[in-house]
Amino acid sequence: MRRITILAVVGLLLVAPVVPAVASSVVSGNPELSYSVADDTFQANQQATLTVVASNDGNIEDGGVGRFEEQVQTARSVQMNVREGQIEAPIDVKSGTVTAGSMGPGGTAQFSFNLEIGDAEPGTYTIPVEVTYRHARAVIYDETASGPAEIEYVWLNEEQTVNLRIRIEERAKFDIVSEGTNRLFAGDTGSLAFTIKNTGSQTAANASVQLSSAASGVFFGNPQNPSGDTGVFVRSLEPGETRRVSVQVGATDDVSPGEYPVNTVVSYRDENDIGQRSGTLTTGVSVRPERTFEMDGIETSNFRVDESEATITGRITNTGPAPARNVVVRMRDHGTVMPTNGESAVGTLGPGESARVSFTTAIASDAEPGSNSFTFDVEYENAEGDVLTAANPLRKTAEIEPERDRFEVSNVSTAVTPGGTAQLSAEVRYVGDEPISAVNARLFTSDPLSTSDDGAFLGTMDSGETATATFRISATSDALPKEYASSIEVRYDEADGDTEFTDGMPIGVPVSEPEGGPPVPPIVVGAVVVLALIGGVLWYRRR
Repeated sequence: MRRITILAVVGLLLVAPVVPAVASSVVSGNPELSYSVADDTFQANQQATLTVVASNDGNIEDGGVGRFEEQVQTARSVQMNVREGQIEAPIDVKSGTVTAGSMGPGGTAQFSFNLEIGDAEPGTYTIPVEVTYRHARAVIYDETASGPAEIEYVWLNEEQTVNLRIRIEERAKFDIVSEGTNRLFAGDTGSLAFTIKNTGSQTAANASVQLSSAASGVFFGNPQNPSGDTGVFVRSLEPGETRRVSVQVGATDDVSPGEYPVNTVVSYRDENDIGQRSGTLTTGVSVRPERTFEMDGIETSNFRVDESEATITGRITNTGPAPARNVVVRMRDHGTVMPTNGESAVGTLGPGESARVSFTTAIASDAEPGSNSFTFDVEYENAEGDVLTAANPLRKTAEIEPERDRFEVSNVSTAVTPGGTAQLSAEVRYVGDEPISAVNARLFTSDPLSTSDDGAFLGTMDSGETATATFRISATSDALPKEYASSIEVRYDEADGDTEFTDGMPIGVPVSEPEGGPPVPPIVVGAVVVLALIGGVLWYRRR
């Protein structure tokens, strides 16, 4: 009999809102769900979240026990799914079915869906949402003194489609519509240029185009003050309007060749003077290998100790991939080797081109002869007119020769004989480079030679000039006819006023035999006289 009653109640619930009198008590009702969008305004070309709020007002048709009334008004296993294929807009739904559990009367639940909105035109769009849930349509029970008994439930599965509406608002949006070559060399600077267009439906006022580099070796500005980001101000950009943007960009010399991204974001004020910010646009720069140089063909002249006009020459070659303009090669100081003209300008060098370079140096008197390493820096201009220095200095080896005497002594001539005094003359030739003054030559002798006039003033001398120095020299009577070692030292003043002394320059001083044969020593003369007297006495006695 009870089974028949339940079936009758179910049938009546399906065709009539009022439950007829039956033997058992019945509580009937249903959930009443309504839907809204928490924020229905979106923008084109963005990722966004669609949040649907469901509210359950509930409905009681036949009341009764309170807990049964709540049960028939509760929506259970509520699920919501966006029907993406029915959306007439470039909107992709990235979330599947969302479940919220149970919703009792007066309850609410949120259902969130991740959207990717494409290049949608401003306007209103319908988002169809499918909702399913289960609920008790009726609770049938017997009333007894101890409470409800023989409780039976009538369950229904509900499915409905709700059309929600969202709005794509008018706003400015941007795109990079053309780009320059945007190429530069490692260790160099160049230009990053592109055209930005307002492809939206609103004017962007007081726009700031912000650029940033994600690569540590790619920077904005000049190498002396590099920055990881920069900005360009655009007063106004109306819908459809374009603007050319150009900034200076550079790459350090250790950046590997390749393509490097540059992110661009536009901040602006909309037509309501509200600050807005675009999504990230991406452009980039191409970094090529750095400019490099080689130096060879090293030659030197007068490259010796204590030399004021030493020269070193060579050939500089552009071994990089691009022309280098206004190339200048500079020689660094090297302690005892100081460049007096350490710069050599060679103009523009194309890839593979070479030019001769020459430098003048002063080599100190305390420089060490032998092989030495010298450093050269290469400076050049790029296409932007920026002055750059090649990252790797050039090191080359040159031989410093021993110091060369500045004077040569020749044609030493004298007629001195043993026991006599005579004039000594010598030709002194100046082989230095710069004129000198107050030149004095001094003669140094040793036994058996001596001098009573050991100085000779030669005055001013130019390079290659020869002067004759004259001295008075004497030889002791026991001097033998041969050459005796002596030396001449020269004192002089350089052009800068410094007084210098040469080391003693060795010469040979000849002592000649006197005319008529060699001199007879006095002891021999005395012996002859004695022998003559003895002979005379013997002869006289024999008479």
